[in-house]
Amino acid sequence: MVRSIKIVLFIFNLILNFVINALFISEDYISMLYHLESEDSFFSFVPRSISRFIKTTIVGEVIELIARFFLIEEAKIKSCFKRERNNKMALKQCIIDFIKELKKRYLALIIFVFVIILISFFYLLCFNYVYPYTQIEWIKTSIMVIIIRQLLSCLAILAESILRFLSFRYKSEKLFKISKILK
Repeated sequence: MVRSIKIVLFIFNLILNFVINALFISEDYISMLYHLESEDSFFSFVPRSISRFIKTTIVGEVIELIARFFLIEEAKIKSCFKRERNNKMALKQCIIDFIKELKKRYLALIIFVFVIILISFFYLLCFNYVYPYTQIEWIKTSIMVIIIRQLLSCLAILAESILRFLSFRYKSEKLFKISKILK
């Protein structure tokens, strides 16, 4: 079940990158594309799309934060085990309640993702129908945004790892707390 939820969230993330990128393509940008006088090379879209990269990345991160509300925190599970570790019946009831809540949240997440994907599909169909000559530019910039977001998450993981390593090496609790913020 966890793997399928991860796949759903990954697909949701990819689709949202394409939709958010299309939302930030303005009429001025499209007009500029149609009036280009020089030959367009493969990476010539990068300088004219930097602001859209930044906007799409920020909005994508905010939407991912919203999607995380559907997931259950580890702290909730741990507190249940700590609180009821001596009482097996209460622990069993806590686990049953936890599973029920987990099923409800996953169902809500799947419904939320399904509705957003349907709306996104309709929007992307309309976008590509109205602006047929911007499709290549849109796909290239969307893929670039996906790559940028993946690199940013890798850098965040690397920074967290470095801070944790330094906190253990120098026995600094402050560095460890800073690394937990990056999580």
